[in-house]
Amino acid sequence: MLYVGIDVAKNKHDFTVLDGTGKQVLKTITFTNRKQGFELLRNTLKQLGQDCLIAMEDTGHYTLNLLKCLHEKAYQVYTYNPLLIKEFTKSLSLRKTKTDKKDARVIALKLVTDPNREFFKHDDKQEELKILTRHVSRLKRHQTDWKVQYTKCLDILFPECHQAVTKHSGYSYELLKAFPTPEKMIEPGFEKLMDIK
Repeated sequence: MLYVGIDVAKNKHDFTVLDGTGKQVLKTITFTNRKQGFELLRNTLKQLGQDCLIAMEDTGHYTLNLLKCLHEKAYQVYTYNPLLIKEFTKSLSLRKTKTDKKDARVIALKLVTDPNREFFKHDDKQEELKILTRHVSRLKRHQTDWKVQYTKCLDILFPECHQAVTKHSGYSYELLKAFPTPEKMIEPGFEKLMDIK
């Protein structure tokens, strides 16, 4: 079994291969974040003639195309939080300066020595869930921002409104859609205002 560490970046990635003892089997190779680069990685791993486990940092969208490519070829891929790799690096005291080639080796070494690596096995469904969860969080933040803006506008244009109705209710939204200013709200009379649903 061989252990591959990939240091992912925007335009290029570095990978290195270690054996089960942590000895480097292959000099670090750089490949582009394109189809040709992915083919170079796959062909290199194929030439090694052994099963490979692959690890990389979870760097968000930069990893997605690479993960898809590796899953298509049925490789087992493990993704680590960058903070875990940083702490692991400190425990090794391998370096004082950052270089991508050493990063790839550290990631591979983490995979070799990690007794809990199964917890970090990449799962496409989990990745989709993570993306959707982040999207929901973003939407909630936007919703909160819009409510704050809505309240500010209401306080300026129609300061009496909050005394009559709750600012954030279905009724108040429908009421303001039908009668967006105090002047327009006076015209129809009380009964028409009560008919709004």
